[in-house]
Amino acid sequence: MTRTDPSNRFAYRSHDSKRLATYLRAEAERTSGDLYVNGDRLTDRFGRAPAEIDRLLRELSGSVPGLRLSLATNSRRVLWRVSRP
Repeated sequence: MTRTDPSNRFAYRSHDSKRLATYLRAEAERTSGDLYVNGDRLTDRFGRAPAEIDRLLRELSGSVPGLRLSLATNSRRVLWRVSRP
């Protein structure tokens, strides 16, 4: 029986959302705890405006295999917590 990568079964809405999910998955695996990100921190890496990155994060929240994305509510600005289930 061949095991498949769960990320291959998820239909990403765009190439950018797939790139972002791949990046977040790699960073989550690299860190030992939760990862906190926002659009401002990822703008240079992805060449998109912070609002566009935040939109992609919102689109990915709750639907990326192997990751849990949630809003960190104790922050004044939009901050996302990325963790592994």
